[in-house]
Amino acid sequence: MRSMTEPGKTEGAAAGERYESASCALYDAGTCRSCGLLALSSGHRASSKTASVLEVLRGAGIASALVEPLLLPSSPWGSRAKIKVSVTGTVSAPVIGIVRSDLKAVELAVCPLSPAPFRALLEEIRGVIGAYALTPYEIEARRGELKGLIVMSDSSHSEGILRFVLRSTEAVARIRKAIPAIMAAHPWVKVVSCNIQPLPAALLEGDEEIVLTEQSQISAQYGPVRLLFSPQSFMQVTPEVAAALYAKARAWADEFRPGRLLDIFCGVGGFSLSLAPVCESVTGVEISHSAVQSAAAAAAQLGLSKKARFLAGDALRMVESLAESRFDTVLVNPPRRGLSAELVKAIAHATPEQILYSSCNPETFARDVSAWRGAYTLQRIALFDMFPLTEHCEVLGLLTRA
Repeated sequence: MRSMTEPGKTEGAAAGERYESASCALYDAGTCRSCGLLALSSGHRASSKTASVLEVLRGAGIASALVEPLLLPSSPWGSRAKIKVSVTGTVSAPVIGIVRSDLKAVELAVCPLSPAPFRALLEEIRGVIGAYALTPYEIEARRGELKGLIVMSDSSHSEGILRFVLRSTEAVARIRKAIPAIMAAHPWVKVVSCNIQPLPAALLEGDEEIVLTEQSQISAQYGPVRLLFSPQSFMQVTPEVAAALYAKARAWADEFRPGRLLDIFCGVGGFSLSLAPVCESVTGVEISHSAVQSAAAAAAQLGLSKKARFLAGDALRMVESLAESRFDTVLVNPPRRGLSAELVKAIAHATPEQILYSSCNPETFARDVSAWRGAYTLQRIALFDMFPLTEHCEVLGLLTRA
């Protein structure tokens, strides 16, 4: 990970504030405004993001001195390992992109944040839509079948997953017929599935997933750890930054060498398996059974099965049931809404010596760590540019028992 200097400059903004020159034809044309930081001059994007996070933290009484410089990817362009796009329009003229709040569809299949293999695949699917009569979903009329597409892959684009988000199973047989041609043209696509979402929403995943290929998982490397992903697995969108996030957590943990680590919201085991070598044992908790299976399989491949175990269940109930196990360190990586008040209390009641908190939402991070004030002391915070060119920021904090 490195901070980039604007082309032609060797000095300028302070370390952690520099960023490469960036432009986008879609943004310049007014077609898309998702990357809000493109409106700023080069060299000020990272500093703006950092300032926004610091403002949130200061509002919660958290000292700026605790915050390390923002870690940036090498480049925002082509950095995404996962994309979600809506499909609207017609069979003969599908619109692949996003649907704005005013329900206007915006074509974004050529978004430069997506790597070239993703963009080529979306163009292939544009033809598949017409050839196999995959009717795009009409939001207002609530009819049509194809709601969206989700693509994810490893950073080298040697293994990927293509998911069709459908209103019903009506089009599944036709998609199955299209798979040989899709995989022949894009051999890195190893898994194809259909996600069934019957609710009247533009692009929200449903619970039912129909895997149409013999292979059902892909693997992806994050530093020394190789993780396994199924179609519905959570995957960080920028693998270069995710690898740095896991490495930072491991480096901090290496300083105090936790005995027993409890990883809440462990997903497919990114943190658990990264930190396992510096722990006596790791227990990962995740509500998704498929994620737990993936984490356990990855642990076996890494030779960590005796050190790392993974349990499926509700986070609060699992923490309460495991409280007597006396974990030295608790690691949490919750969704954007953060921790529930009950879970905050349950973690404090477990009295771990350290708490590692990874969050994609600085506001809920600040809220939750502030609730532990008095019992725990916030020691340091690291920032990660997981969503380049946007205001979103990943935060990692370390707390120790007072």
